[in-house]
Amino acid sequence: MAAGCLDIKLEDQYSDPDAISTVQRARELLSSAYNAIPRIQVSLSVLSDDFIPTNLSGSYAELLNLYNWQERAIDDFSATVWMDYYMAVATLNALVPRLEYVAVESDEDAAAVEQIRSEASALKALCYFDLLRLYGPVWTDENMDKDGIILKDRLELQFLPRSSLRDCIDEIVRLLEDAASRENNAAEVYYLGKDAVSAIRAEVELWRGNYTDAISYGLPLLADAGSRWTQTDYDNLWSDSDSRERLFAPYIFDSFYTDLCYDRESGDYYILNDDIVFDEGDMREAWTVYPFTMSADTDNPRETRNLGKYNRMYYETVDVRYINTLRYSGVCFTVAEAYARNNQAKEAVDLMNTYLNARGAAAWDAADPGLAGDGLVRAILEEKRKEFVGEGTRWYDLKRLGDDLDRYSNFGTSVTSVIRGGDYRWLFPIPRAEYRYNEAVTQNPDWPVIAVD
Repeated sequence: MAAGCLDIKLEDQYSDPDAISTVQRARELLSSAYNAIPRIQVSLSVLSDDFIPTNLSGSYAELLNLYNWQERAIDDFSATVWMDYYMAVATLNALVPRLEYVAVESDEDAAAVEQIRSEASALKALCYFDLLRLYGPVWTDENMDKDGIILKDRLELQFLPRSSLRDCIDEIVRLLEDAASRENNAAEVYYLGKDAVSAIRAEVELWRGNYTDAISYGLPLLADAGSRWTQTDYDNLWSDSDSRERLFAPYIFDSFYTDLCYDRESGDYYILNDDIVFDEGDMREAWTVYPFTMSADTDNPRETRNLGKYNRMYYETVDVRYINTLRYSGVCFTVAEAYARNNQAKEAVDLMNTYLNARGAAAWDAADPGLAGDGLVRAILEEKRKEFVGEGTRWYDLKRLGDDLDRYSNFGTSVTSVIRGGDYRWLFPIPRAEYRYNEAVTQNPDWPVIAVD
């Protein structure tokens, strides 16, 4: 990683426009950008309150240091995350200008190129949004002019400063509007289709406090969501079968979530937080909680609640083919939270009850005084935590909330430390490989700028 978010080999490889001359070659390059997106779900879940450590955690020092929020561990993780996301951005910057050289010999080719343009804009927006939430401050009136991320439109070498939070979100919105303005009838869930674009836009609007817009972009996607929240569709999320719950799910060909498991006999480095409890009959429990007997101490085996989902698939040697990155239940939580923050409590509770009833969980009582104001928002986010535990989304919500975060000893027997809501580590550090070559970039507050030769 060097020279302002750019890998030099990529520039050399695609400097010739003729290198991308057919729809197939353009699609292949776009697929490379999809594949470059880092798989950080386990690491973000370890950083959040999804898990507690076990007696095996010390065997994986790198992940334990991350759980304990040690500077060096976060710095190392940040370097990989930054590089991978900007590799995807660089690939997209190589692709888009070269689409004009693609041979269009039929209406089908023209439609395919238009779809690729839409996907490229949407994927770049998604990369920027993830980077902004990791490296930038939360959206407030006071923070809008603070440093966000580096915005790059061209493939050639550029030494650019970080743009303001305001300019970053404006660029993300511009990219999403470009994606939405183009014909994009992607049927495959491993491509970013028009509904996925709307889902991202709804989440962006929620993040920046435009609650009415978040509702207007998300609500149409939920018109028939109840019919998608079936037992079969939920089960199929954790298989190689089709699920109508998926909005966007990159296709993969290798193991996933193996970092969580010490081995299939001994158990996991981390298990579910005891706070995560499901109602009787809630279909999410069977796929979220994987009961396990840890046999490291054969005289005193311990019954634990391991994470299910991809982790269960690994234990049971079920092939993982999809990473469920966006799904309709996520849109439900975006819209419900926007309703709650927009003082539309009835609409929020009604939507959540549609979701809870479909999941087999207990419905909420609209007359409950705790389901108002901040209490309603918290209740929605707790259900969201149950839905997405272990999938990396919780960290983003904790950062937005500004909550303190407890770190536990093995099996959660005691609190060993507390990460405060205003802790500087909620903003990931700009990697040294970036500021080594790019003198225009600034470091996040309280992170050291390490001298480089």
